[in-house]
Amino acid sequence: MCAATRYPEAVPLRSIKAKVVVKELVKFCSLFGLPRIIQTDQGTNFTSRLFEQLVDELQVEHQMSSAYHPESQGALERFHQTLKSMLRTYCVETNKEWVDGLPLLMFAIRSTKQESLGFSPAELVFGHTVRGPLKLLSEQFLAKDLPRVPLLEYVSTFREQLHGVWEVAKQHLAESQIKMKCRHDRTSVVRDFQAGDSVLALLPVPNSPMHARFAGPYKIEKKLSDTNYAVLTPDRRRKSRVCHVNMLKAYVARDVPEVNPSAAIVTTTNVVEPSLIGALETGEVTGKDVQASCGRFSNSSILATLPSHLLYLSKNQRDDVIELIHKHSTLFGDVPSQTNMLMHDIEVGQSTPIKQHPYRVNPLKRQVMKDEVKYLVSNGFAVPSQSPWSSPCLLVPKSDGSFRFCTDFRRVNEVTKADSFPLPRMEDCVDRVGSSRYVTKLDLLKGYWQVPLTARASEVSAFVTPDAFMQYTVMAFGMRNAPATFQRLMHLVLSDVQNCEVYLDDVVIYSLTWEDHLCTLGSVMERLAKASLTLNLSKCEFAKAVVTYLGKLVGQGQVKPVQAKIEAIVKFPSPINKRDLRRFLGMTGYYRGFCRNFASVVAPLTDLLSTERKFVWNETCETAFCSAKDLLCNAPVLQAPNFAVSFSLQVDASANGAGAVLIQADDAGIEHPVSYFSKKFNRCQRNYSTIEKEALALLLAIQHFEVYLSSGDHIVVYTDHNPLIFLARMSNTNQRLMRWALFLQEFNLDIRYKKGTENIVADALSRVYTDDS
Repeated sequence: MCAATRYPEAVPLRSIKAKVVVKELVKFCSLFGLPRIIQTDQGTNFTSRLFEQLVDELQVEHQMSSAYHPESQGALERFHQTLKSMLRTYCVETNKEWVDGLPLLMFAIRSTKQESLGFSPAELVFGHTVRGPLKLLSEQFLAKDLPRVPLLEYVSTFREQLHGVWEVAKQHLAESQIKMKCRHDRTSVVRDFQAGDSVLALLPVPNSPMHARFAGPYKIEKKLSDTNYAVLTPDRRRKSRVCHVNMLKAYVARDVPEVNPSAAIVTTTNVVEPSLIGALETGEVTGKDVQASCGRFSNSSILATLPSHLLYLSKNQRDDVIELIHKHSTLFGDVPSQTNMLMHDIEVGQSTPIKQHPYRVNPLKRQVMKDEVKYLVSNGFAVPSQSPWSSPCLLVPKSDGSFRFCTDFRRVNEVTKADSFPLPRMEDCVDRVGSSRYVTKLDLLKGYWQVPLTARASEVSAFVTPDAFMQYTVMAFGMRNAPATFQRLMHLVLSDVQNCEVYLDDVVIYSLTWEDHLCTLGSVMERLAKASLTLNLSKCEFAKAVVTYLGKLVGQGQVKPVQAKIEAIVKFPSPINKRDLRRFLGMTGYYRGFCRNFASVVAPLTDLLSTERKFVWNETCETAFCSAKDLLCNAPVLQAPNFAVSFSLQVDASANGAGAVLIQADDAGIEHPVSYFSKKFNRCQRNYSTIEKEALALLLAIQHFEVYLSSGDHIVVYTDHNPLIFLARMSNTNQRLMRWALFLQEFNLDIRYKKGTENIVADALSRVYTDDS
């Protein structure tokens, strides 16, 4: 209570346990008598009936500081902060002996002059400086004999000095408070509200009283003072509450044009923010709130303001793109068209029709489903059905925040004959696009709905909601062979177009010159229009330097991971079972080509997936989990491969694994990484000799990067193992090495020795985690 003993007439207290409050107050009263004023915060211990009764009995005035406003007790708060810092430092230095020296620490605190007061607490309470070790040394050095003073004169002088010290301390404290206020006011914002104003209030989170966030909007009921307001909170248990101005901020409503309620979620012209999806389910927001969050526009509205969407292009380039878009205006309708190239069929053999009942949904989602069915019927995408088949429907949130109306075809898919039309390899698409200067990405408007169904497929596609029984006339989301059919459609339309890559409904056009780019873009639009397809203009990106394609940022000769995907991986919680671990490794594995030593870092995690091991998440796994996140946070920028220039390899092997990096030089002769590779050795491979491990590392690297390395190209391979240079001409009885040497003969390899200190990248890639068990 040393901080509370500066002014016996006014005692400041902090919120601690009730018994401790009473004990400290009794201790204070036994030393200094009953105080006239007690100042506390608004903790429940000080607002309780027990404490109120206690101060009434003692005839003590109780003053409380402003809620959430500790500056009103600035001196006490500052002293407690200093006290905790000193205690923390002292306890760390003395370890287990801190209890023995605690009285000396408190003595030092009480005898130290405080900056805001100009005096020590002991001087303010006892009227003189306490006799400590320093004063003892001073007396010994000076050896002064203090004159004796009569008692009455001493008492009179003591009282005068004590009152003088108090006055000076008050003056110093007032000056310090003025300085603190000036510093605070430099960044403060004056807020003033009137009755009826809309505000957001900082209130505790329901079921989590230790957390608070701004909620609202609420209305100001009345202004109580310059700093306190009565706020109406009808959605809370307390319908009205008093809030300090620091807990309030003005609410500004957006000016949003009127939107058809049925189109708020059904069409792609509006987008619901992800933060509203959960609120929709709980009923905290309404359909009108959803409309206010929508930011995507229809094709017609974008066409009306097309130049404003292409400001990143020069005037001539912008005019070229606008002319091309208006020339193929049939591609940009507000409703998806239906292609004339093919139809989707569902072959179920002799299977018995599958009948399922609709899922139960809340009233809000039920209304959304009604609007969705109405939209499907009005645009001819569905018709009333009398089919013996039926599948239930559900709403799935899309990545852009809007809802996708899906039908649960899982049981139908089980009896559907598979279509094995291949999808293109993502890595090949990214490699071809990455080196371009101009990249255009086109997206089809609800691409699946642009493929009509055969009569048999339409009957099988019948779906049921709580209010309707319909069947599709177009290919629906969730059908087993829908991706294969759609990829076949895009292959028929654009397969022979140069500098164009198609992965489902993502069409990417890339080129090095503007003239080539404009020519290819016109050719693609012409073919899409001929096939009666519709583009989603809000998702199209024309002639950009860099676009997001298949989860990567590509363009200008570089390939980078998408930051939003990296953030999702970084926020992934620690797995609690093997399923969660597989999800994490699947997410990170997509970007392993950006990561050095990826196999090494995640080795404890991949070992944990073994069926022979029980899932036990230990400190080693947690370290590997965090290290994998750090790898992705610091992933380098890769150079897009140029297949007209030869590649080189850096390979290395350690006792536990192999590592390699594919390298290509730019026009200035500077080498850049194209892709990374690392792999753990299995139990048998760890027993190989050193030369066998180095040769295996080269073999694995050649096999992994074979798509980049043509058999006739001159390939330079750098290794820090000198005997590997003679692999092509060695003659021995090691059958394993001889087989590998024969396999590598089809490649024109130039193996060069490079010191381990210089072969840093590949050397690091090969250092694979060793399981101590």
